[in-house]
Amino acid sequence: MNHILDLPELEREIADAPDFDAFEAALRKLTDLRQGFREPGVYGQKLYLKGLDDLIPTITRGLSLPDVPGERSNAQVVILATRFYRTGGHSQVAFDVARRLGPDAVTVIFTATDEGELSYRKLLGGPHRTEQLQERASLVLSSATLTERILELYRLLLALRPTRIILMSHPTDVVAVAGAWPFRAVTEFLHHADHVPALGATLPFARHVDLTFTCHQACRAAGLAAEYAGQAAPAAADAASERAPGKVLRLATCGSPHKYAGRRGHAWRDYAAAALRRPAAELIHIGTADEAMRQDIRSALEAAGVDPQRYVFAGVVPSLGRALVERDIDVYLSSYPETGARANLEAMAAGIPVVLPVAPDDEAPLTRFSLPLRRWIEARTPDDLPAAIDQALALSPSLRTPEAHAELRRELARFDDYVALRPLAPV
Repeated sequence: MNHILDLPELEREIADAPDFDAFEAALRKLTDLRQGFREPGVYGQKLYLKGLDDLIPTITRGLSLPDVPGERSNAQVVILATRFYRTGGHSQVAFDVARRLGPDAVTVIFTATDEGELSYRKLLGGPHRTEQLQERASLVLSSATLTERILELYRLLLALRPTRIILMSHPTDVVAVAGAWPFRAVTEFLHHADHVPALGATLPFARHVDLTFTCHQACRAAGLAAEYAGQAAPAAADAASERAPGKVLRLATCGSPHKYAGRRGHAWRDYAAAALRRPAAELIHIGTADEAMRQDIRSALEAAGVDPQRYVFAGVVPSLGRALVERDIDVYLSSYPETGARANLEAMAAGIPVVLPVAPDDEAPLTRFSLPLRRWIEARTPDDLPAAIDQALALSPSLRTPEAHAELRRELARFDDYVALRPLAPV
């Protein structure tokens, strides 16, 4: 399947810009592309902006940014991002990297190119805090234009002389990609935008590293020199224990409202109602939830004759795996219509089987969850859910065998190897 999104008009507009203002306006259009990535035909189908990627070397030459050679090591690590949030897998990946490298080992640079201005004031007390990183420094680009921010980033990197740049910007952040390109000898493209087009994905940086297996399979098929690092997930010290006979079924799900919004064949509320038709079953929702989502779930359950009190909004927790074990969860029910790859992995790492609602079509194949670690049962419709839950319960004992624990350790070790710059075995 062709996962390239072609945008010839924008490509020409950038390449042929006659002056600074026209060039800046074209770069702003590129940055704003992300707003249309949820459209049919793009979301879950396109991964690459090949034509725009090909313009990045032209942009840096036009701005007179010479290449900077270097050899990769963990001596001076820079994480280059657009911004972080309190919750979400994207930000958590950076935290996972920093924790493995140790306190004061990482400098973070935020380009702050989208969704409003990010300032040092907001960084201190707002939703963009990064205390978990324990970084050496957090720096925020502040030039007025995108073009100037590319120059600002280049000069900042020139002063820092990083030996490793982990590029994990938002999908259309031209500042991050163009600013890092002259330092490509030490730059790694960390592919976390795994089902929308991402600027930089086809560029020959020192390393292209995929975090999710579905994305990795697509990147390898596209001929990219991609490596699969997987994601980090703490293996729960006290993994899920054997389920007591006759125990009331306890399910859990985790995610922010956007992962449950909309529908693909069915809506999340349909699966929630199907899960709670089992007498006395309880569904714990971990993560943020706005009032619109709460009301949608409440109305759907009432219409299905289910007590809404059995759908429990538990809020954000420090560790999903630990919370699942502490709450004695039997089965993890993945978010829908957008699954959470990291949350699925954390549930598996806690020894809990996963039920994965999947869309009844292939309109967005890149959103389809996949993992070398097969520990989930699929449900294609809400009517399939009761049987899928029973299958997951039957699968549960096999997840506690020595062989299963060894398999889990091998999968989780990939991310440790990635951070430590050890070679990653192909899959």
